[in-house]
Amino acid sequence: MAQELEIEFKNMLTPEEFSSLCRKFSLDASSFFKQVNDYFDTPTFALREKKSALRIRHIDGRHDLTLKQPHESAILETHQWLSDEESLNLIHFGVIPAGNVEQAITDMDINVDHLIHIGELTTLRTQFPYKNGQLFIDHSYYFEHNDYELEFEAEDRRTGCLLFEELLSQCSIPRRPSKNKMMRLYQALREKGADL
Repeated sequence: MAQELEIEFKNMLTPEEFSSLCRKFSLDASSFFKQVNDYFDTPTFALREKKSALRIRHIDGRHDLTLKQPHESAILETHQWLSDEESLNLIHFGVIPAGNVEQAITDMDINVDHLIHIGELTTLRTQFPYKNGQLFIDHSYYFEHNDYELEFEAEDRRTGCLLFEELLSQCSIPRRPSKNKMMRLYQALREKGADL
């Protein structure tokens, strides 16, 4: 099964902090690539209730179906590549193909036949190695929202936390909790009047 554990640290940014980080790391528009995420849940939000998220990430014509689940102090990701047809069938008809992700959702006692498309979120992202980890700087937009986020993926929680806090301090960025992109999309839907 294609699975991995992620240890990540995230912080929301203001537009000014985003620009400041771009200057610090000599980033311009060409440093960023575009990824589109389609998110899914059941009408009763069974995945959200289990603090999990299901998405298809579209990059360069490829479709990565990913289930994210909490796992101890990390996030367990289950991946599965989809064909164009499988991707469209899930987005338009809620039909998930057999495989690792379908099995993992079923193992959570969630009926995969009830999956529906919740919404789309687009991110302009840059990523690069940073002190034994990977640093990500994101500008995301969805509905009428724009937001900015800093993320650091590390090999272990203790060292990663220290390095992340050090970077925030160096850049005079206050610690701001960051909800995952799926939760931010839910919040935007709620603001639009969706029954969440």
